[in-house]
Amino acid sequence: MTLIAAFWFHCSVLFHPVYVSVANMDIDASGEGIALSLKVFADDMETVLHNKYNIDGWIGAPQEHRDSRRLIGEYLSERLVIEANRKERVLMHIDSMSIHEEALWIYMKGKSGETIRHLTIENRVLTDFFRQQTNLVIIGTGKKEEGYSLNRNHYKIEVSL
Repeated sequence: MTLIAAFWFHCSVLFHPVYVSVANMDIDASGEGIALSLKVFADDMETVLHNKYNIDGWIGAPQEHRDSRRLIGEYLSERLVIEANRKERVLMHIDSMSIHEEALWIYMKGKSGETIRHLTIENRVLTDFFRQQTNLVIIGTGKKEEGYSLNRNHYKIEVSL
């Protein structure tokens, strides 16, 4: 599934305005930690900053607004919710962000208080601004990977690990 997601995302760069994000979520060997990399179009996230927070972010440029990265984190905490074992929200913290070509990469980490056996993921990133937004979620646990396609109407999945 990872190759299909990568191909789809790279093709979409050529033909933007295809609205797609790719979230790669890896569960660590202890089964408690989650590392997540989220790839979105930088201009789509700038649309969020402008329309939701009334700032021009110009992410990665010298004129980037001083609050843009904090507000991106706030937005993601509202729109990307991860729950472990049907009872505990996993708080994801942004480690870093980088721009590569037209893509904004956001790297996040979170930790559950216990071994994760079940995940509930609600991914509504950008669906509030783009009706045709598709959010791909790829969950990796060791050697196993599962991929899911979410959108405005189908934004929540439950996965047993």
